[in-house]
Order: sequence, then structure tokens, then C-alpha cells
Amino acid sequence: MAFPLARARTALLVAALVGTLTLAGCSGSSGGSSEGTDVGEAAAVESTTTTEAAPTTTAAPVATTAPAPIGLFSPQESAQKLYDAWKADDRATAATLAEPTAVEEIWATAPGDYTLYNKCDSGEFGTSGCLFRGNNGTIQFTTERRGDRWVVIQAFFSGP
Repeated sequence: MAFPLARARTALLVAALVGTLTLAGCSGSSGGSSEGTDVGEAAAVESTTTTEAAPTTTAAPVATTAPAPIGLFSPQESAQKLYDAWKADDRATAATLAEPTAVEEIWATAPGDYTLYNKCDSGEFGTSGCLFRGNNGTIQFTTERRGDRWVVIQAFFSGP
């Protein structure tokens, strides 16, 4: 089994010969003087090793979707309860009464005291509007019938 060893030696000798010839070709002159040629300092060779990191696994993110709002049995109940939740800074209760966009809209409303103006409209076509008025403006709640319940789908604030 000396044959593979002979191949390795031959490859090493060829590499050394190519390196020597390359260096000899670089140091040759074209008839000029080599005096005064400054080669400079030797270059430092840094050795680095790399290791492969073990593969990492991460769990897929779990979708956290809020449950659909349940609402209450009349447009006025849903609007009033959402208003009360807003005044109490109770987003959890608000989420059971209104769509997420309506919750965000009511939380963007100017602070203050508002009261139901007259009453909510009849809702005979599956939607109803409830108007709350106060010194800081007006809040218009739009509710939508879902089965036998009413859910707030919009809370629009208008300044004075």
C-alpha cells in the first residue's frame, strides 16, 4: 500500500517546485541593478479555525387572535357598556363588546364625561347608531346585529 503514499509525496514535491519557480520568477531582474531595493517586513499569517454551530430550532409563533366580540342584547346596552369600559380603562371588557378597531377608536377619544343623547336608533336594518355627547365633543357608536346580539363596529369621535 505504498502507492497512495507515493502519490502524496509527488503532489508535495510538485507544489514545492511550483512555489520555488514562482518565487524565482518574481525575484528576477530585467538587467537593472537590485541595489537599493527594499522588500519590507515579512507579512504575518493568521490562522483561524471555524466550527459549525449546532442547528437551532425555534418553535413557530402561536397566533394569538382575540376571540370575536359577543356583544349584548340591544344596541344601547352594547354602546353604554363599551363607554363604561372605556371610562374604567377596561380593554378586556371592551373586547367582548366591540370589534378591535372600534376599541382602538374609543381609546383615542378625548377624555371627558359623555352621556347618551336621546336613545339609539331602532336598528331595524341590522345596524344602529348611538350618540353620546359631552363638553369635549361627540362619540358616535355604530352597532351591528349578530344573531340576537349587538356588537359595536365603530366608535367615531368628533370634537366640539
